[in-house]
Amino acid sequence: MSTGLDAALEKKTGGWFSRLRDGLTKSSSKLSEGVSSIFTKRKLDDETIEDLHDLLVTADLGVAAATRITEGLAQDKFDKDISGAEVRAALAREVAATLKPLEKPLVIDVERKPHVLLMVGVNGAGKTTTIGKLARKFTDEGLKVMLAAGDTFRAAAIEQLQVWGARTGAPVLAKTVGADAAGLAFDAVKQAQAEGIDVLMIDTAGRLQNKRELMDELAKIVRVIKKLDETAPHDVVLTIDATVGQNALSQAEAFTDIAGVTGIVMTKLDGTARGGVLVALGDKHHLPIHYVGVGESVEDLHVFNADQFAQALAGTDATAH
Repeated sequence: MSTGLDAALEKKTGGWFSRLRDGLTKSSSKLSEGVSSIFTKRKLDDETIEDLHDLLVTADLGVAAATRITEGLAQDKFDKDISGAEVRAALAREVAATLKPLEKPLVIDVERKPHVLLMVGVNGAGKTTTIGKLARKFTDEGLKVMLAAGDTFRAAAIEQLQVWGARTGAPVLAKTVGADAAGLAFDAVKQAQAEGIDVLMIDTAGRLQNKRELMDELAKIVRVIKKLDETAPHDVVLTIDATVGQNALSQAEAFTDIAGVTGIVMTKLDGTARGGVLVALGDKHHLPIHYVGVGESVEDLHVFNADQFAQALAGTDATAH
C-alpha cells in the first residue's frame, strides 16, 4: 500500500518526528532526567551500572533491554568518565536494534476484496478509535472501506463505530446490542465480497476478565469468516494502550493465544511516561509493530519507524533521520 498519504501529512504538519518527539516527552523526560542525575561527573562503575539498570526497568523497558544496555556500556566504558549524552545515545541504539526487525507497515492486498482485518484489544485501549483512524487513512488512499461493529456487547462501541463510518464515508454493518458477533462477521464478509470492498475491519469485544467466553467468541468469528474465505482474516491487529505499562505484556500474550495476533498498534504514547514498554513488548513477544499513536487526530497515528521512535524515546538528536 502506498505511503504517499503519510509523506503528505508529514509535510503538512511540519514533520511526524516532531510530533512523535513531543508525544513521547513524558517518557523521554523521565529517562533523560534519570540518566543526568546518575551520570553527573561520575565514572561508570558497579554502582552507576546498577542505578542505570534500575532506571531502565522502572521506565518499563524491561529487564532484558536494561541488561543489554548496561552490559554494553560496561564493556566499553567501565571505570571511565561517561556523559549522559553518551548513555542516551547507547539507549537509542539499543532500542532501535530491538525494534527495527519489528518495523512492519500494514500492507493491504487490494486483490483480495476484501482484505479482512480482525481488530482486537481490551475495552478502553482505543481500538474503535484506531479503526476509525485507519478507515480515514485507507479511504484517503482511495480504498473502499467497510466497518463491522462486532463488539455487540457495548452500545457505545457500536455507536462510536457508526460515527466514524459517517465521518469517513465507510458503510458500517451493525446489529442490536447482544446480537451474535460471529453471525455479524459472516454477514459483513459476505456483503463486502458482494460490493467489491477493499478493506473490511471487524471490531471485536475485549472482555479479558471473561477470557474463556472471549476465546470462544473470537474462535467462532474466525471459523465463520473462513467459510467464506479460507485465507481470512488476513491480519489480526491488536491495539494496546501505552499507559497500561507492563500490563501490555499480558494483554499481548492473552490475545495472541486467543486470536493469533499478527501485528500491533500502540496508542496513547503521549499520555504516559511508560513508552519504553514497547521495547519490553518487542523483547518478549516479537510482534510486528504497524502503527504508533501520539494524539487524538488521524495525523497522530503513524506508520511505525524504529529509528525515529528510539531517538524520540531517548531524547537524542534525529538529524540522521
